[in-house]
Amino acid sequence: MQKSLIAVLTLGLLSTGALAQQMYQWTDERGVTQYGQLPPTGSHYRQIIVQPPPPPGGQLRAPAPLPLKPDTSARDAAAEQRRQLRAEAEQRSAACEKLRSNLDTLLNNPRLRRTTATGEVERIGEDERQLMISKAQESLRENCQNQS
Repeated sequence: MQKSLIAVLTLGLLSTGALAQQMYQWTDERGVTQYGQLPPTGSHYRQIIVQPPPPPGGQLRAPAPLPLKPDTSARDAAAEQRRQLRAEAEQRSAACEKLRSNLDTLLNNPRLRRTTATGEVERIGEDERQLMISKAQESLRENCQNQS
């Protein structure tokens, strides 16, 4: 029962497009333009050809192309390079600050001590302290010339 009802409704919908193919245009006795599916009797008329409706669901259109973006790879690469240079400069600055702090400690504290791997505390001799001072000064000269 339902299948036959669906078939009848489908045929009815499809046939309405075929029936609506013929349209007529004419002007009545008062000068008003009229339209209809049946031609008027006793009047001059013109047949209008009606285009069939588009298929159900219409035609698929391709999406509009996206606007082209300017090439940002070079800009991104330059920004990444600047970020890396900035990070390296910050690391150098922190290392130089630590070197200065160590040199200051070596210069201002003649009696330095350190803890050995066994946990014993030993005093650093003057010769070793002077060697550490010269190494720290050399590192500062080599790595921290432009840093103040």
